[in-house]
Amino acid sequence: MAGNWSKAAAATAAVVVLFLGAAYATEETIEALTRKLWPRPRIEAAIRALDEQKQAGLLSDTAYRKRKTALGERLAGTFQPHALSVENPPLNFIQNGGFEQINRNSAPNRSRWLWWNGWSWGGNYVNAWEDRSQYVHSGKYSARIECKGEKGRIGIFTPALPLIPGASGYKLTFWAKGEGDNELFVNFEGDISGTLREKMPAEWKEITLLGKPAGQQKTYTVFFYVTGGGTIWLDDVALVPVGGSVED
Repeated sequence: MAGNWSKAAAATAAVVVLFLGAAYATEETIEALTRKLWPRPRIEAAIRALDEQKQAGLLSDTAYRKRKTALGERLAGTFQPHALSVENPPLNFIQNGGFEQINRNSAPNRSRWLWWNGWSWGGNYVNAWEDRSQYVHSGKYSARIECKGEKGRIGIFTPALPLIPGASGYKLTFWAKGEGDNELFVNFEGDISGTLREKMPAEWKEITLLGKPAGQQKTYTVFFYVTGGGTIWLDDVALVPVGGSVED
């Protein structure tokens, strides 16, 4: 099967991103990580994508103004990253890993999370927020990826994430469950190796996957693919480096 990018999904990916990052206990460290994750070209691309979303009718006036203001502050260097959590240690790259922040304006067969980019590779599927309690591991919501037709490679993934100097690996943990002929394929992509391919059980299961640096690139990406039929639910996602420092 040939893959194709969804223009709408690619646009939303640039605007609000799941994997921003948490920080260590100092503001200087938070600022250093923010600079790594939001260089000027990315901010400018996000502003263009935001304007495209507004023109396509995917954002309300209020949401558009709020995000345009935040991006303008990022560009000016005055934005305060309240979404970055402080833990000492570890540094957690997941923002909204519990899927509690939702936006119902995006199309169900594209990215249903403005902070996670969606990718379609064949098949007929639906991305959605799940609010039925038996399908939520914690909080009020989880993420649901449902194959409703031909099997393909579908799912959600992070933007490019920065490598942490000195880190010996990247520990990914999350909770998942599934129904039907499901198969979850999780993959670190870039110069990090680490892959999981497994059918998810009917009860919640905690999954741990370790990504190992394998090259000289400065960024990597984590993909959550659904390559089988049925439905998979994801919740409480976390990604932390093993060792290293985000200091400049």
